[in-house]
This record gives sequence, C-alpha cells and structure tokens, in this order.
Amino acid sequence: MRSEAFKLTSFTAVVSAAGFLLRWLQDMRIADEEAGLAANAPISWLVAGIIVLMAAVLAVYVIYLRRFDAPMEADKALVGSMALSGMISMIPPVLLALAGAVQIIHPGDDLIWPTLHRVGGGMMILGAIGGGIIAMNVPKAEQVSTCRKGTVLMILFGLFWIVSGYRDAATDPQVWRFVTEILAQSAMLLAVYYVSGYFFRSPHPWWALYTCNLGAFLCIMCAIDDNGLGQSMAFAALALQLLLWSFTITENLKTKPIQPVMPGDKAL
Repeated sequence: MRSEAFKLTSFTAVVSAAGFLLRWLQDMRIADEEAGLAANAPISWLVAGIIVLMAAVLAVYVIYLRRFDAPMEADKALVGSMALSGMISMIPPVLLALAGAVQIIHPGDDLIWPTLHRVGGGMMILGAIGGGIIAMNVPKAEQVSTCRKGTVLMILFGLFWIVSGYRDAATDPQVWRFVTEILAQSAMLLAVYYVSGYFFRSPHPWWALYTCNLGAFLCIMCAIDDNGLGQSMAFAALALQLLLWSFTITENLKTKPIQPVMPGDKAL
C-alpha cells in the first residue's frame, strides 16, 4: 500500500503548503490591524474555510481507506518497510529537542511569560525523549511497555503546550493570532493519543490516520507564526512526526482477503 501512503502524504503536504501561505498572509494582515476578527474577515474566513475543507476531505479519504485491513499490532502498523526508515524516524525527536533548546535559550521577544516559555522548552525536550523512545522501541514487540512510557511523555508535553500557549495568548485581542495554534496543538495531542492505542492494546487505526494528517496540516500552518524560532521548529518537528506515523500506518494496510462463496450461500 505504499502508493496510497504517498498519495495521502502528498495530498496533506500540498494542502498544508496552501494553508501555510494563507496563514502567512493572515499574519501580515493582522500585524497591520488593531481590531480583531471583523477587520480581517476576508483572509480569516479563507483560513477557516481551508481548515474545514481539509477536515472534511480527510474524513472522506479515511473512509475510503477503510476498505483495507489495518494491522492492530504496533510493530506491524508503525514500522516502515523502506530503507533507512529507522533512521528517518529519529529526525522528528531530534528536531523537537533542538526546538526545546532554542526555546530555553531564547524564548522570544515581547513575551508576557518568558519563564513559562523556557519551562515549555524543557517540556519539548521531554516530548522529544518520548518520541525517541517510541522510534527506537516500536519495532520490538516485546518493548510495548517501553513505548507506553514514551507516549506518556509526549502527552505530558502536549498538555503543557496547550495550557501554556493559551495562558500566554488569552489576553491578546487578536483571536486569530492564537486560535489556529490551539487547534494544531489539540490535534497533535489527539494524534498521539490515538497512536498510543497501539501500545495499550486499544488501537484505532482510522482515527490515528485522520488525526495525524489533520494535526500535521495544522502544525505546518502554524510554523509561520511569529512566536519565536523554538515554537516554529517545534511545529515543524511535530508535523514531520505525524506525517511519518500516517505514512507507515497507510503503508502497512493490507487488501482484505476475498471470502470464498460456499455452496448454498445466497448471493448478495
């Protein structure tokens, strides 16, 4: 199913590029305005429209993929078959760790809570450790419990990221300056939750596929936001992580076996 994996990943990447451009134009417009949503209605509604459209199209795409069988074991669903897939899976955790280091050293300019952002940088490193644990241990069926610890670290990072991001931006009258980021962080957290189902014997492959692609799309959109280099690197690293998970889940789908028709069975 590698062809389907390339199709889905390419589709998400192309639409994400369009969303990235719209978000960039929106940020430029917001920087020149002092009002809120009403003053930026045209470009803001375009951003909202592409988010809704992406969510709907992804739902249809995932429903289409349900005609295939999805492995329910982590070592069969989340391990890529391409050469160097193991090394590639370590790129997002390394990028996220670098993002955390940058966030600690230079959290950004004109921040209300710089210490909070530095703590957030430390949580990014914690999430990167979790991602690295998953990447190194997911091919080993006997290391499922270790992967559980990795997902817990990533979820802790995601929860802190949402809370700290909202606290820092809630006083901003420009709602569109932070609402897309909250959506991206929430979608990323949901994606990690559904992927973690593979390690807790409760897999939800279709929800994992959906939230991974939607989260990657939103994270790429937010990578352009002017919240400091560390935040942009974190969004990019997480988008790559979600796309890699989506690619491997789709790549490992199998064609459903044809059920033989037994004598005496009625034709449907």
